[in-house]
Amino acid sequence: MRYDYLIIGGGIAGVTAAENIREQDLTASIGIFSDEPHLFYSRVLMPSYLKKRIGREKLFLRTIDDFNQKKIDLQLQEKVLYVDPRRKEVGLENKVVIGFDKLLIAAGGRVMPWSLDEEEYIYRLQTLDDADRIFSGFAKIKNPLVVGASFISLELLEIFLVNNIIPKLLVRDSHFFSRILDSQGGELLRFNFQRHGIESQFNDEIGEISKNSGSLLAVTKGLRRIECDALALGIGIERNSDFLRGSGIELGEKGVKVNEFLETNHAGIFAAGDLAEFYDVIFGKYRLAGNWTNAFLQGKIAGLNMVGQREAFKHVTGYSITNLGFQITILGDCNNDAESVIRIDNLRNQYERFFIREGVIAGAVLVNRFFDKPHLAKLIENKTPVEPYLDRLRDFVFDIQEITIVG
Repeated sequence: MRYDYLIIGGGIAGVTAAENIREQDLTASIGIFSDEPHLFYSRVLMPSYLKKRIGREKLFLRTIDDFNQKKIDLQLQEKVLYVDPRRKEVGLENKVVIGFDKLLIAAGGRVMPWSLDEEEYIYRLQTLDDADRIFSGFAKIKNPLVVGASFISLELLEIFLVNNIIPKLLVRDSHFFSRILDSQGGELLRFNFQRHGIESQFNDEIGEISKNSGSLLAVTKGLRRIECDALALGIGIERNSDFLRGSGIELGEKGVKVNEFLETNHAGIFAAGDLAEFYDVIFGKYRLAGNWTNAFLQGKIAGLNMVGQREAFKHVTGYSITNLGFQITILGDCNNDAESVIRIDNLRNQYERFFIREGVIAGAVLVNRFFDKPHLAKLIENKTPVEPYLDRLRDFVFDIQEITIVG
């Protein structure tokens, strides 16, 4: 079996690429191989399903007829074991070898490994199967412990609260989002957790767990004893790149290294989505960006480039969430190694942190200031100098719309 265009991964990046390829090439053979058992579904809508705001059927974004009508061959529950760029072949777990002319690697990621046992009590939120397991667990979960400081952790906290279950939170860092928030921003979130009845512990992590009368006793490295009946993990993901080791496809620090056109070091082989460690033309360095919008946009660009176009991926990456009454946005390149300017209004629960490199804003964290996002994105993309405004940026009296975009 051989395809003109072969795609590894049936998520938003892979499906978007396939559909854009079909729009440009009406006769080519296109195959998608996914190791999941489900048709294409929305990961970003899974929290709404678990909050019982939508039915499970609303998660599915395509039917098998949709793929058939576009003559896209979708193969589910097919795990790829290796890629051979020289032979232009992919090997499956069932020992079938698939040939390709062009290849897109959009295999995404999985929840990072958990070193402790008691899998029966552990819950994740990466796949639909994970979501179904949480949904079925609502009847018995009464005292969950959410572990980690991630967007998934925020979702898990609210999911439990909406279902009238009060969770606890354990974070090994000094405060939530410690890599992008300063201590003031962390305290703003901690107080919001407290306001919703969530007991949070920081600077600590689980050392060991044991069963205790049908539930769990977690003993932290700081010797705290936490009783719970579920461990909900929000500890981040690792990229599904193991099957590429030894292939000659260049890997970066965490993902598949691609240029601004999302092409690997092998011509005709591309990567997109959570797995792509792409050259960001805005910041002049390789970056990862794991979110739905980024995966969609990269899938589109990768698909177009696979059919012969030459379009660079240029996008100010960002992610937004409305959670526990707070609207939180991460924009651009936010890293504690940069100079930063902070402004906060505790009465209005508003916070902004601007990351400054070489006199321009490289990234920003916004809490309850979503209306600043569009202008900030333009300032970042156009590398507008902001040094004359640094002192005024520290006060919410100053409106960032007053900074004129250059370029």
